[in-house]
Amino acid sequence: MSDATQDTLGLQGEPGRNGSSAETSHHTKEDEKRQQKESGYYGIPPIKKPHWTWQVPLYLWLGGIGAGSHLIATLVRFMKDGDPALLRASRYTTLVTMILSPILLIWDLGRPERFLNMLRIVKLRSPMSTGSWSISIFGAMSGLIATHQAAEDGLLGRDNLVARAAKRFIPDRVLTVVTLPFGLYVGAYTGILLIATSVPMWAKNWMLMGPTFLSSGFSNALSAMSLILNLGRWGEHRTHSMLRRAEKATLVIEAALVLGSLYKMGRWGSPLRSRRLAPTFFGGSLLGGILVPFALLSGLFGEQSRKKSMLASALVLVGGLLFRFDMVLGGKMSADDPEATFTFAQPERDSGERGTTP
Repeated sequence: MSDATQDTLGLQGEPGRNGSSAETSHHTKEDEKRQQKESGYYGIPPIKKPHWTWQVPLYLWLGGIGAGSHLIATLVRFMKDGDPALLRASRYTTLVTMILSPILLIWDLGRPERFLNMLRIVKLRSPMSTGSWSISIFGAMSGLIATHQAAEDGLLGRDNLVARAAKRFIPDRVLTVVTLPFGLYVGAYTGILLIATSVPMWAKNWMLMGPTFLSSGFSNALSAMSLILNLGRWGEHRTHSMLRRAEKATLVIEAALVLGSLYKMGRWGSPLRSRRLAPTFFGGSLLGGILVPFALLSGLFGEQSRKKSMLASALVLVGGLLFRFDMVLGGKMSADDPEATFTFAQPERDSGERGTTP
């Protein structure tokens, strides 16, 4: 009997030429497959996880609030009887977030020239490139609009050259409209940035990640406006009522998109269900950041009041921040899981093999 035949039959329990052992009652093929699965590539992740620090989730959160605030400012600016207090709060909030966002991004990158290096050219197929340009343009435009608003509010002085020039030469209506696409892209880009990777948990949800982050940014912006107006006791009564209705509507949309994202992620979303992230994701983001605020705004915990509205807004903001931390940390855990990467790539490999079969 030849060696090849002995290997094939696995006689005498000797290992075959391919290194596999013969199947016995103590060493079944299933055991061998399980062992290979557990020790595949020696447990080394085939992809590198992003080495993002805490500045990145905070940057994503502020970017979403800035985008949502500008959308609110645009709607108020073109309303026939828009509340000046809401317009003022939304424009200044956009400016503050667009000042802090690049600072956090550069802080994470380590050196300012790394951020400037991304502005050397425009790569339309690179989210990093388009995102950097969008943030830069959105930030510059927001600065001009806020300068015009500051001149209108008398913060630059009542009668001086700077204030008169800001009022006369900065067309705030035109700039507000022109800036809107850049603002919306920044809001969605915070999610698009994640799916432009090979991280299974993020890439699997490529369809809903951008809309989910955009809706979350808008709901957080509405809550920020409501909280600011309530803290300062600014704004008209109808403005607060409108904000509450808008907050409830966006929370419903956000909840639907988050649940849809969980469905799309499937088993690759297991980091969010892990012992480490489940308390903050389900308890903090979903329950504390969406369901409880919705109940407060809907009057399920008694009659509406200013304090309850402020509590709901604060919970939404904290929930939105936790959501971004959970998504970033979950992505890191997903990248560290070799099985997640291999199983995520498996369908594409199989379909490619089928496509080349004559």
